[in-house]
Amino acid sequence: MVASTKRLGYVFFAISLLGCQLTPPEPGSLETKTLVPRPLMAPSSVASRPLEQQETPPRAQPMDNQAPQTALLSAPPTAETQAIPVPSEEILEPDLWREMRSQMTLNLHLDQKRVQQEMRWLKEHPNYLQRLKNRLQAYLPYIYAETQSRGLPVELALLPIVESALDTFAFSHGGAAGPWQFISGTARQYKLDINDWYDGRRDIIASTDAALTFLTDLNHRFDDWYLALAGYNAGQGNVSRALRKNPGAVFFDLALPRETKAYVPRLLALAALIKDPKAFGVDLPPIVPARQFVTLDTYGQFQLSKLSVLIGLDMDTLYRWNPALNQWATAPNGPHRIIVPITVDVELAQSQIDAVPANQRVDWTEIRVKPGDTLSEIAQRNGTDVATLRAANDLTGGYLQINQKLFIPRHQAPLQSVPRSAKGDVDYVVTAGDSLWSIAKTHKISLNALMRNNHLGPRDTLSIGKKLRLPVNHQESRRKVTRKVHYTVRRGDSLAKIAARFKVSVSQITGWNRLDQARYLQPGQGLLLYVNVIGG
Repeated sequence: MVASTKRLGYVFFAISLLGCQLTPPEPGSLETKTLVPRPLMAPSSVASRPLEQQETPPRAQPMDNQAPQTALLSAPPTAETQAIPVPSEEILEPDLWREMRSQMTLNLHLDQKRVQQEMRWLKEHPNYLQRLKNRLQAYLPYIYAETQSRGLPVELALLPIVESALDTFAFSHGGAAGPWQFISGTARQYKLDINDWYDGRRDIIASTDAALTFLTDLNHRFDDWYLALAGYNAGQGNVSRALRKNPGAVFFDLALPRETKAYVPRLLALAALIKDPKAFGVDLPPIVPARQFVTLDTYGQFQLSKLSVLIGLDMDTLYRWNPALNQWATAPNGPHRIIVPITVDVELAQSQIDAVPANQRVDWTEIRVKPGDTLSEIAQRNGTDVATLRAANDLTGGYLQINQKLFIPRHQAPLQSVPRSAKGDVDYVVTAGDSLWSIAKTHKISLNALMRNNHLGPRDTLSIGKKLRLPVNHQESRRKVTRKVHYTVRRGDSLAKIAARFKVSVSQITGWNRLDQARYLQPGQGLLLYVNVIGG
C-alpha cells in the first residue's frame, strides 16, 4: 500500500512539473525577455520626433511586476538562459542628416505658399542632392559643426547649398563669389582678403567664419532669423526699409525683392527635405558627420610645388582643397596655412614643412618696380644678374614700368623652376611641315612674339627637332576655373563694358550669344558668359 501510495505521489509530482511547463510564464520572466534595440542618439532627440519618424522602435518599458533588466542580465547563467539568444543593440552608421534632423529648431512654415512651391521643385528634382554628394561630404560636416559651436540654428548650415550648391568657385553676375557668395565690399568688411594671390571668399574656413558672423550680426539687428536671412540676400538696408513701410510685419508679409521672397522659402523647403525625406520621395546621399579636412601651418609664403612633394599630395588635389589660392604659392601676407584631406598623415606632413628653412620655402619672390629702378640696380640689390632677370621675366628691352611685377630668384634658383605665371614659356619641338606662321597660328600666339622669343627672323628656316620657346600670355597662364554666368543687361551697358567687367573679349560675348556687334544691347536682355573665376 505504501509502495503504491509512493508511486501515486510520483505521478502527481510529474504531472505538476508538466503543468508548470505548459503554464505561460509571467510577463517579466527571463525566458521571454526580448531586448529592443536602442538608437545611438540622445533620448531627447528621439522623443522630439513623431513615432513614425523614429529610426528604431522605442525601448520597451518594464511593467510593475517586472524585475529590473539589469538585474536579470547580471543573474548567473543557467541552462535555460544560455539556450535563449539575446540580440545585441543595433549599431547605427554615422549619419550627418540624422544628427542635423535631431537639432533643427526653426519653424519651417510649411503652410506658406512660397515654401510649398520650393518643396514642389525639390520633389520634381529628387536627384539634386545626390549630384552634390562629393561637395556635401567635403564641406557640410565642417559647416554644421561651426553652426553648432556658435549655438546657431543648424538650418543655417544648409545656406551654402541655396547660395552656390556648395561650389567654392561659384560666381554670380553681380560679382559674388565662393560658397557663401560674398560680394567684395561685404567680404572686406568681414576681413576676407581679396588680392592677386588669394581670394578668401573661396576659402571654406575663412568664408564660413565670415558668413556665420555676418548672419549673427544680422540676427542681432532684426532679432529674427528669417529677417536675418533676408538681409543676407537682399542687404540689411532693403529689409530695414521694408520694415519701416510695414512695422511689425513678419518676413512673409514684407515687400522685398522677388529673389529674396524665394530665397528664404528655398532654405526652409530644403530643411523640410532633410527633416523628412520620405515625404518628398527622396533618398538623401549618405554623408558621414566626420570632418574631411585638416590644416597644416606654413608660417609664411610657401611654393605649392614644394609643398606637393613634402606632403605627398599631387598639385591638382592641393589646388582642389585650396580653391582660394590664385597662383603658384600661398599668399605672402597669409593666411599661412593650407587645407589637406584627412588621408594625409598630419604629424609627418607638418614635421616635413617645419624642417624647411624660411629662406627656402620659395625659389622665387615677387617685387614691384619703383620709380627710378633699373634692371641693373634691381639685380644688384637682390644678388642676381641682369641676364637672369631678363630670362625669368621674359624681358627683351631695358624699359621698366612703375609698379610692374618682377620675379627674383632666391639662392640662384634654376630657371626651370620659375613659376609658369612668371616665365610664361612652354617648349615646342619642330616637326616636319612646321613653319613659324603655322606654329603661331596653332598655338594662338603672335608671329612677332614667337620670333622675338627665339631670336629668329621672318626668313629663318626651321630644322626638324629644333626646340622653340612658345610665349604664353602671363594672365592666360594662370590657373583657370571657368563658370557659366547669366548676366542681365542694365541701362548704360555696352559689350565693351561687360567684357571689361568680366575680363573676357567682345568677340567671345558675341560668339557665345550669337550677337551682331553692330546692334545695341537692350536693358533686360540676357547674356551667357563663361568667366574665369580665378583672380577675376
